[in-house]
Amino acid sequence: MTYEIGQQIDAQERRALMGEEFRDREGRKINRWFVLKVQPMKEFEVETWLAHQEGVLEAWLPTNKAWRNQARGHRRKIQYRQKIAPGYVFGCVERRVAWDLLKRRSNGKVLGVVGHNGRPLPVPKEQMRAMKKLPKIVQKIYADAQSAKLVRPGDKARILDDGPMCDWVVDVTEVNGGIAKILVPLLGEREAQISMEQLERL
Repeated sequence: MTYEIGQQIDAQERRALMGEEFRDREGRKINRWFVLKVQPMKEFEVETWLAHQEGVLEAWLPTNKAWRNQARGHRRKIQYRQKIAPGYVFGCVERRVAWDLLKRRSNGKVLGVVGHNGRPLPVPKEQMRAMKKLPKIVQKIYADAQSAKLVRPGDKARILDDGPMCDWVVDVTEVNGGIAKILVPLLGEREAQISMEQLERL
């Protein structure tokens, strides 16, 4: 944040965002993870904003890779980051945080911090390690589900193309390197080739 000469500064803004360092029982510096509650649909903005705040070591929004149809009727799929925990962003810090000040500086995007009886609770290291593995676990589940949808020789499939054969049901005779050979019934069982991405297994 920048200021101009002679500008009146709110007393709240003069406070430091970060306080004393976190230390373990032996006096060694440690860092802690906290979970921030954020406005719906603002998670990516908060992740980026938080990563650039004073004293924040890391900001993390748990996501996995997913696919969705393009807008405006296109049948092709595009990849995107799917939020695993919508409404929450993780932040790693090494000092005590003035949470009310952080909330104010976010312009309302940060709603608060997860805690108990008004006291912010850090996420235990073991749970944080498990959380960091979650995207890979979700990605594997998603990949397995996608694999189950892949067409194989002998399957019937629907064409997802935007062309004249859109929604036709065809027989798959061969699959090789992402290309499927199909029998097109309305063309006298003529064989044709099509990308597997344009087929939906029935």
